[in-house]
Amino acid sequence: MRIFLAEDEQDLNAIIVQKLTEDGYSVDHCFDGRTAIDILSCTEYDAVILDIMMPKADGFAVLSFIRQRNDDTPVLFLTAK
Repeated sequence: MRIFLAEDEQDLNAIIVQKLTEDGYSVDHCFDGRTAIDILSCTEYDAVILDIMMPKADGFAVLSFIRQRNDDTPVLFLTAK
């Protein structure tokens, strides 16, 4: 299973990537919403994990981009909000 993670808190990002990788998932990740949109525009994933409050574009903007492409990939929001 291939998962994409967008989380701007670098320590949390690293912990999540490490745990998911240890559990056998293939994980790509980034630290801001604009990069997330760029990556998601050219790569398919089985699941996406998004922080809501990220620089350059928030998680809602990234989700909007995903859905405007008629992409029904499951998305999980991860937030301190």
